[in-house]
Amino acid sequence: MIQWMPSRRAAVFHAVTTREDLVAAFAEMYPAVWDALQEQGGQDLGEVVAVYHSIGEEELVLSAGIEFQGDFSPREPLALLELGGCEAGMLDHFGPYLFADFRQTQAQLEAELDSVGRTPSGMVVERYLTLPDAEPDQSKWHTEIWLPLS
Repeated sequence: MIQWMPSRRAAVFHAVTTREDLVAAFAEMYPAVWDALQEQGGQDLGEVVAVYHSIGEEELVLSAGIEFQGDFSPREPLALLELGGCEAGMLDHFGPYLFADFRQTQAQLEAELDSVGRTPSGMVVERYLTLPDAEPDQSKWHTEIWLPLS
């Protein structure tokens, strides 16, 4: 559950949205990130990520993008997001990419961290290890849920 979250870099777009508009926001952001990376020559691409900087009742502040390795430095309209390099709680989530399901896994992880006296920083990192185009069976979709620790 608690482990070292490796340092990762991601090219992302930032957004403020609502729970109701989250799917539409992601549907717009991920293709735009991909297109910008292709235009800018991004290579050594990794996992698709979503980072929730805050999760409120009325609004979600998030970043969505793709991890990369190497010396690539994204340019506007992309932003660089540095992740990891810290202790974090991590749980594997299997199943559809639904906000409510991810929040259940997050709540389970938060409870486990609380039971050992550890406090998350407030950021939630989702790393999507299975792309829906590659696996039609949603029960096999694998996501890592990371909670960096304070």
